[in-house]
Amino acid sequence: MHEYRIDDDGVAHVLLDDGKANVLNEATCAALRGGIEAAAEARAGALVIHGREGMFSGGIDLSLVRAEDPQHRAAGLQAVAHTLLAVWTAPIPTVAAVTGHAIAGGAILALACDRRIGTTGSWKIGINETRLRMVFPTWALVIAQAGIRPSAWNATILEGELLDPEGAVRAGFLDEVVAPGGHAGRVAEVAAGLIEIPTRAYAGNKALLRRAEAERAGALVAAEMGAGFASDQIGR
Repeated sequence: MHEYRIDDDGVAHVLLDDGKANVLNEATCAALRGGIEAAAEARAGALVIHGREGMFSGGIDLSLVRAEDPQHRAAGLQAVAHTLLAVWTAPIPTVAAVTGHAIAGGAILALACDRRIGTTGSWKIGINETRLRMVFPTWALVIAQAGIRPSAWNATILEGELLDPEGAVRAGFLDEVVAPGGHAGRVAEVAAGLIEIPTRAYAGNKALLRRAEAERAGALVAAEMGAGFASDQIGR
């Protein structure tokens, strides 16, 4: 199950593990939002979001996308959108510890973090909505464009290419990859450096960088992730 903890050095952690694909649903959103809130209350200096070996997140829970009740579908999808925007605008440094597949919404979750550290391996990362016959909602697009290098937008956003870890670094999904045996140590090293940054200044400058776009995207969530989302697009 998903867990939260905080180290003695002031680094908070959200560990995602639903035993399957770590899909984005009510439980995962609660863990992420709760982790941000708990980290703020504890005055943590950084927040690390972990998946497990082989799986960071497989994206939005398809049971939400396929829910027969349109209001239930809309509420669940909107919660995912607002949660990932909350990660993107969290007032402390955030690190994605990516040790496995990060697909679609899972890749957006990684991109929503300020630093993204992956492992070498045979797993894939990417946003393949185009290949799923889906149009990006604004909230996902603004997060993606903030992280992915513009030279890679066509291949990754328009064409939906899935990348190996090394390709993900070149495209901007990840900042770096390290061997699995050194991954935990490198994540800890990066987090230790981030907690040395003055938190109020960090929060203020992050708000300057992201707040306007986050507010614009957030205002469109209800319209773009409403009752007809996906059902109006899939199959066309």
